Amino acid sequence: MVQNDLRNVTSVCEPRQNLSSRGIFFDDNPFDFAVPVLCAQLSISALINAFLQLVLSPVGETAFISQMWTGIAMGPSILGKFGALAATIYPKKSLYLRKTLGNFACLLFMFLVGVKMDLSMSTSSFHVIACLLADLNLLNSELGRLATSSSMVNGVHFMLGPMILGLAVPDGWPLGSAIVDKLDSYVSSILLPSYFIIDIESYNSLIITMVLMTQTLTPIVKLLYKPSKRYMGVNRRSIQHTMANEELRLLACTFNQNSTPSIINLLEVSHPMLRSPICFYIVHLMELLGRSSPILVVHQKGKRSSIHSHHSDHVINAFRLYEQHSRGKVMVHPFTAIAPYATMHDEICNLAFEKRVSMVIIPFHKRWILHGSEECDNPIKAVNFKILKNAPCSVGILVDKGTLSGRNLGSRKPLYSIGMIFVGGPDDREALTYAMRMAEHPKVSLTVIQLVQPHKKSNELDFDIIKRFKMPNIHQKHYLYREEVVKDSVEMINVIKSLENLYELILVGRQHESNSPLFMGLTLWNEYPELGYLGDMLVSSESDWKVSVLVVQQ
Repeated sequence: MVQNDLRNVTSVCEPRQNLSSRGIFFDDNPFDFAVPVLCAQLSISALINAFLQLVLSPVGETAFISQMWTGIAMGPSILGKFGALAATIYPKKSLYLRKTLGNFACLLFMFLVGVKMDLSMSTSSFHVIACLLADLNLLNSELGRLATSSSMVNGVHFMLGPMILGLAVPDGWPLGSAIVDKLDSYVSSILLPSYFIIDIESYNSLIITMVLMTQTLTPIVKLLYKPSKRYMGVNRRSIQHTMANEELRLLACTFNQNSTPSIINLLEVSHPMLRSPICFYIVHLMELLGRSSPILVVHQKGKRSSIHSHHSDHVINAFRLYEQHSRGKVMVHPFTAIAPYATMHDEICNLAFEKRVSMVIIPFHKRWILHGSEECDNPIKAVNFKILKNAPCSVGILVDKGTLSGRNLGSRKPLYSIGMIFVGGPDDREALTYAMRMAEHPKVSLTVIQLVQPHKKSNELDFDIIKRFKMPNIHQKHYLYREEVVKDSVEMINVIKSLENLYELILVGRQHESNSPLFMGLTLWNEYPELGYLGDMLVSSESDWKVSVLVVQQ
């Protein structure tokens, strides 16, 4: 030990030690060596951080809170109470190595922040705000966009170097998303908690106050602010309430280019006319990867609006080509929405609200490919459920089994055969209204099968819409009406089975009275609740029907 009187600083010289232990079988104590001690420190902090995230996430706390409480737990307040354990896991001679690794973790974290960030958003508090909003699922809400915009007015961060290096990396797919995918979890869950391990000097009331305030405010914001309140309080628009000679506004979502042919054919079947054209909004949905903030790209004719637009080129070109062939009967407005799956529905619902669309059409999460096999995407299923719950208009779930995507209505093939199963209720009335518009297409035939319970009085609204369908079309050979009397679910199932392979597209309503004799017992084996009882019956794994289905919710 050397005393420096000039600077009044005490320097402690430690003997050089080996980094790695030979093992306990060679009588080595692993905690006398730097690498085993470091591994133990990282393991303990990572485990505590994972446990705290598991406990705190359900109550709305963010990853930052878990990391801060991990630092407090590993500091003098908790671990420091166990002197022998603290001396073993955190000996004084490991201080410099631990601090170096913590600073390195912070540098990597700031580098990843730069990779995720747009160059225009390279400011100090933006990454903090973006991380917090992502944990709260508020990134693409109205409040989230305001917060991220406001965070861009602060000054420059002291750790600007790694962030600038990250900004030099192209964000998004393929390079930015690959870097984030490989490093993000490792840095945030394993390395970064070691940066928050605090000593006695920094363990003060300011840190505790900051953690408690953030911990209190975060769940309050999550509880009180609901982005869907903006459009949930309005009257939901629908096809049924759109005037006959009025422009019909539809919005369709696609997660990949495979669903493009079926959506285009559904658009053609919807019978766009010069007296009632279709304003069609197509949104290519992509998961947010390798960047901090969601983005909604508006594609305009003749303009390259974003570096991200090339991901949607095939989708956009297909719909632009259809628009040209429609000769003014269809106006296509393509978008690309890049957002986390957890808040992707907000992009759709906000756009549907702003554009005043009558129906949002979403693809079913299962996709049928060659030889009848299926591909399933569970995140899409969750997005669909949220759209059904929050959409400010009618919603249609499109299940394509090849009869839509493999058919060209411009060919000379026989009529496109559409069936509609009518039980009653607002969803069925909306589905029938849509089917009646489709039936005006010269190459479409429509059959309406109404299921009637004996001795049950018909609902007045149901009676009126059935009358609207029957009266002007009673002598039209392309319009057929059948009435089937069924008294229970067994008879209803037998009627539906008799329709197998008679139609290329069947429309059904989503919601019906669960206590009706027609649906008694069906609730017990409903495989796909988002499709309702009838839709589930037509699409379930037990059904081998080769028919596409459109499930409608008003």
